[in-house]
Amino acid sequence: MSAAPGEELELSIESLAAGGDGVARADGLAVFVPRSAPGDRVRARVTDSRPRFARAEIVEVLAPGPARREPPCPYYGRCGGCDWLHLDEAEQLRARAAIAREALARIGGIAALPELELVASPRALGYRARARVAYEPGRVGFRSRGSREVVDVERCAVLEPAAQSALDALRRAPPRGSGERELRGRDALEVGGRRLSLPPGAFFQANAALWERWLATVLELCGSGARAVELYCGIGFYTAGLVERFARVVALEGEAVAAAAAARNAPGAEIVSEAAERWAPRELAKRAPELVLLNPPRPGCHRKVSDALAACGAKRVVYVSCEPATLARDLARLGARFRVARLVLLDALPQTHHVELVARLEAD
Repeated sequence: MSAAPGEELELSIESLAAGGDGVARADGLAVFVPRSAPGDRVRARVTDSRPRFARAEIVEVLAPGPARREPPCPYYGRCGGCDWLHLDEAEQLRARAAIAREALARIGGIAALPELELVASPRALGYRARARVAYEPGRVGFRSRGSREVVDVERCAVLEPAAQSALDALRRAPPRGSGERELRGRDALEVGGRRLSLPPGAFFQANAALWERWLATVLELCGSGARAVELYCGIGFYTAGLVERFARVVALEGEAVAAAAAARNAPGAEIVSEAAERWAPRELAKRAPELVLLNPPRPGCHRKVSDALAACGAKRVVYVSCEPATLARDLARLGARFRVARLVLLDALPQTHHVELVARLEAD
């Protein structure tokens, strides 16, 4: 079957795809429908048609699925910041778990996965400590889905109170012209009994409500020992905890400002400011780590890093990932050397389709 743009179809939504859209079938053709829910019966208009799939937008929900709810935000449907506000939280967790398993099986070729451990966010709303805000004359808020239009947002349902206060201040005195600005509700992180320096522009996990459980989960998976290497350490969110568990810790960060913050936040570690793909092939095996902890950006590891991991002799690897597809690819590269012993899903960004996974790999 083919579907022409503008054509209207009556569809039953079967599941949720990795990008967040609902998936339906029309005579064998996969149709992706934003803001739909499993079990929905919808009338949808085709917006894009390809030989193997189509995209469509909801014209009318004919019969809602069991997980559909009234979105707890008046901007939903216009603001592009949250795409799963129309789903209850239990369905969101189920969908993230299914997306993770599918990627690891299909892309990673991992036939026998350990049970997926779920760590839910303590708060489903009011949790976010940072966000990227867009502005133009007369509007301060967030981009709409699929366009550069700025949706004027007075209150954001997922911002924590301090970040909402920062948005309030920006709305009272907006910048001139048009652009974007990172919004953050704090200049330091209080986590694990420590105060972590947070320089402007440095990356940190957005879910303030989950920081304590996030850190404790990753450190528990790391274990303890004599020597640990951390790659892509950022500001040192995990590094100080590693210092308490390992006699020698080397932490690598390619971005100089973040590496300087890591040195302040984890004074007991050796901090190296160099790109992982340059350092790891040359140095990783020499450091003889028992553990390698890594938290790469969304594209995952450079091939040189995964090759160095496979050859370094580590007993275990703990991999923190914000993208199941690239995690699955990297695990496939390491499959001859390591097996996946534990797998944890962190509910890092409720109300969105984003999936955060932590895998503990053990040497065969």
